[in-house]
Amino acid sequence: MKAISLMLFFATALVRAENPAAPPSSPGSGAAPARFLSKGLDERILALRQRLAITSRERGPFGLYQNPGRVPVINHAVPEVRKTPFIEFIKGIEITVINAREKEFLVGARLFRLGQVFPVLRGGEQISVRVEEVAPSRVTFKNLQTGELAVHRLDLLPSGVSAAAGQIQVRGVTPSNRGEVEPLRIEMDTPPVLP
Repeated sequence: MKAISLMLFFATALVRAENPAAPPSSPGSGAAPARFLSKGLDERILALRQRLAITSRERGPFGLYQNPGRVPVINHAVPEVRKTPFIEFIKGIEITVINAREKEFLVGARLFRLGQVFPVLRGGEQISVRVEEVAPSRVTFKNLQTGELAVHRLDLLPSGVSAAAGQIQVRGVTPSNRGEVEPLRIEMDTPPVLP
């Protein structure tokens, strides 16, 4: 059995040696043996380069121009303009109580003191604010980014209300003057009886 398998092996080797097998040909491959690769190297590189997608792009993967001689256009950044004025931020603070003696005030249930720094958020914008002055009827704030000052006054009348030019006369209420006896004035709704 060993002799037969050895004979078959040698017979197939002899047949192969007499008829060399043709290498499988792939479409469009003009594959050259490795020893001939240096011939026509530039043409092959150009052909491969034209198939790359990056040759049709203006910029490469790192954002640089593909043409080294091209000068980039530099856009100068425009400084960001804050949309809301500082005074509008301050008007939005609803001060509940001012304690001028202790130099503090309340916004809702939160206590703020003179010199305290805190952020104010309004419509997605944020600024840093410091309390500069606390007076009986006003609080002064400073924008730490711009140095701008704004005063929040509490003695202002609401819209639609105006202050009286003189003494306010309200029916049924009389002013109290200390030390003087004010006569009681009675207004009659019905006309007096004629004698």
